[in-house]
Amino acid sequence: MKIYISGKITGLPSDEVEQRFNGAEELLEALDFEVVNPLKNGLDKNESWEKHLCRDIELLFACDAIYMMDNWMESVGASIEYDIAMRTEKDVWFESNVVSDSLEVLRIQNAIHEVTGMKFNEYITKSKKRDGFFARMIFVYQCRKRKMKLTKISEYVKRNHSTILHLLNKYEDDFRYNSLFREMANNVNDILNK
Repeated sequence: MKIYISGKITGLPSDEVEQRFNGAEELLEALDFEVVNPLKNGLDKNESWEKHLCRDIELLFACDAIYMMDNWMESVGASIEYDIAMRTEKDVWFESNVVSDSLEVLRIQNAIHEVTGMKFNEYITKSKKRDGFFARMIFVYQCRKRKMKLTKISEYVKRNHSTILHLLNKYEDDFRYNSLFREMANNVNDILNK
């Protein structure tokens, strides 16, 4: 999954900006994301803010997701990038959530994306399409396997507690009797066990 880093740049010391963006890039690469860092957009630092913003938006359009650093709301440019990401239905990751939540969740989402090509927001919707349902079931199972509380899993997939229990029970049956689902689940497992 390709992810764009967004955060405040204007008004901050350049060494602080580089440290924060490069740190975010390292974290996301460690989670197997293909990272787009706007500090490496190919433009000279002295180019106008407008030119940088236009180039950065062009880079954002080529991504599946956006990573919003904690200071993003203090930035006009990052606010514009956030708005574009929301309107184009990209996955949105917030630094505070990513850091405080288990990094395993991101790994699970990335593994499912690699196997199915589906973005997280595509398989947590109310849709009952088979692949989306399978991806949701795998996500719930993998989170629970890592001892995540049912209430936390419910928040991620926007389902109630009883639905989470149903998905966990159904996982075992489908894994046993449905070869298509078993192959998908095994592929996700293989990626996560690397």
